[in-house]
Amino acid sequence: MRINQPAMLLLLLLTALSARAQDKCELYSDTLVANLGDQYHLFIKSYSKPVNDYLKDHARITIDFETENPDIITVGGAWFKPTKAGEAKMKAVIYQESKIKDYPDWNNKLDSVSFLVQVPAVKFNAALPTVPTNWGAAKATAVSEMLKKYGAFSDSYYAMHPTITAAERAYFDWFTTGNNEYPLLALGYTDDGLLYSSNIVVNDASRLGFNSESEISGYLKDQGFELLGWDDMGMLIMYRESDKTQASAMVLTTQGQYFRDLNFQYTPDKPTTGITKTSLTQPAAKISRNGSTLTIEAGTDKGQPVKVFTLSGQVVLSTVLHEGTNTIETGTDKPVIIRVGKHQGVKAL
Repeated sequence: MRINQPAMLLLLLLTALSARAQDKCELYSDTLVANLGDQYHLFIKSYSKPVNDYLKDHARITIDFETENPDIITVGGAWFKPTKAGEAKMKAVIYQESKIKDYPDWNNKLDSVSFLVQVPAVKFNAALPTVPTNWGAAKATAVSEMLKKYGAFSDSYYAMHPTITAAERAYFDWFTTGNNEYPLLALGYTDDGLLYSSNIVVNDASRLGFNSESEISGYLKDQGFELLGWDDMGMLIMYRESDKTQASAMVLTTQGQYFRDLNFQYTPDKPTTGITKTSLTQPAAKISRNGSTLTIEAGTDKGQPVKVFTLSGQVVLSTVLHEGTNTIETGTDKPVIIRVGKHQGVKAL
């Protein structure tokens, strides 16, 4: 058998290039356009080999942003905010996690990825991606329809979040959008594999807001939703009677960052209890978690009451923040929501 040497050399070259590409973190785009004054994160489509290898034996990574242009971008650890129109060179540095949840081990850097942020002088809107609300649809049908518009991402998402068990993975499918404003979508299912929720991960928190009017609440009103207010954990509550859909907002921790999550879920009756029209802001206190232990740096929230809730709304404990560092034992490793004073609740996975 004769070997086509030019073809073989080309194959080897392409294989080498592919391997090198897989050793780098991949973004949707090397350029991110960001609104002036809004707080942003960075979605990473795929991790490099050092990061993937680390996650084989560890629960999560941490991210710290750096910029060469501090006059244009303010960095706050795992987030950044444009303060001036222009262009800024940025870097997301990925670290191993320290003994404190979501806090970097500065001595153990895993990788970094560079990108450019463009900040226009005039703010721009970003329409919501479409997600299904035909509750009760079979999982196969829902996934098939999503794959006509979006990319499959479940395997990659769960590799990035190894603490999610195989049993838990059966309840959600994840999809990529190619859109930095709304980088991820997810569908949720019942025990019988029927659609009961849809989720849109939101990058720019200001689009979601916590006031009676925001860009996203405006979109939802145009789609027939009624703004009801906010619940005790700071989540936006809207409802559409025609298909019994509740829309709510929460904080989602993923890739070492605090994104927002816009959740649509089948709710047979319009919510009427535990809702206030008072808008809620983020806590000044810095919250981190390691297993069942919460660490809260009080900052200007010292003296404020703290409540820890299960995801179903049950109060796990109540206490008061003292000045400085507060260490709180929750007694559970399961996801909880922490509410400081009358601020918005923060979800800790």
